[in-house]
Amino acid sequence: MYHYSDLPAFPTQVIGSYGTPGWLFVVREAMKRGELGSVDVREVFDDATMLAIMEQEEAGLDVISDGEMRRFNFLVGFYDYMQGVEAIPWERQLGYPGPDMIDAFVVREPIQTPQGLGLVEELEFARVRTQRHLVTPLGGPVTFAFRINPGEVYRDKREVAWALVPLLNQELKDVVAAGATHIQVDEPSAIDDFVPLAEFVDMFNAMVEGVEATIGLHICFGNFLGRPAVAHRTYEHIAPWFGKMDADILHLEFANRGMWQADLFARHARDDQFLSAGVVDVKARAVESPEIIVERTRELLKVNDAKRLWLSSDCGYSMTARHVARDKLRALVQAARILRAEG
Repeated sequence: MYHYSDLPAFPTQVIGSYGTPGWLFVVREAMKRGELGSVDVREVFDDATMLAIMEQEEAGLDVISDGEMRRFNFLVGFYDYMQGVEAIPWERQLGYPGPDMIDAFVVREPIQTPQGLGLVEELEFARVRTQRHLVTPLGGPVTFAFRINPGEVYRDKREVAWALVPLLNQELKDVVAAGATHIQVDEPSAIDDFVPLAEFVDMFNAMVEGVEATIGLHICFGNFLGRPAVAHRTYEHIAPWFGKMDADILHLEFANRGMWQADLFARHARDDQFLSAGVVDVKARAVESPEIIVERTRELLKVNDAKRLWLSSDCGYSMTARHVARDKLRALVQAARILRAEG
């Protein structure tokens, strides 16, 4: 249900996370040592959220987020809300992250979220502090299940994902009731790992069923420590399913892939779906000029309808230095202005 009617051409959007202030890393370490009280913690994350909102507004974005400042590494904080899930250490603690550093949690009892996942609290704080359109991101069932060992409770990660679907659906309904108008579900590109594509579509559609908001789907290649998780970054196998997904906006990464597969959306999406295209490379430390972003966008315009095209970064900015994130957002907004002026 696409709700937007007042956006300019080439709307600019942040995917979710914003660059983390340096002082927040210091605070997080102090939290681990037990040096902050609950009031201190709330004040710190309130301040960080207001800073993220302010800098996104100053950059001139059309659709902003709360910066995901209350979350740790995109998803980790959400697991604290899940009853029946226990954190476990990786068997290998040294060296660079690898495929053996996946399961960070194990299921001990059927998963429940009696207090929700905290999304309502995030939304309620942010929506009274900005007049801009707000996107509310949340990981999907596959993304959450990816890091959970099913233990003795579920047969496999696929069953874990299905167990999460109604919990996530209720969370989205609750946050919409609290005022959210734009929901974004973040899911991985390597869906076939443990959920066949047809079943993934069923999961996604079940997660957003009855959620009366603009629904976006970010199909992500990963961005941990500024590196993609997927070795073969292609949408070829997913694209034929675009039109079957109950998503109004599909967010796809292009900048980090040299604008490869710019034609897939036009060939496979429904006529009522929009493309939020990643034209800013968050995995690159350098800041691209507005002209480079314009050039990337023109590649998309060769095969895509300008009226259905949004502009964004490939992924969130949680792994990007804050000053770099700020400059990249400004370049994105300036590129959109250049394109609008061209008509």
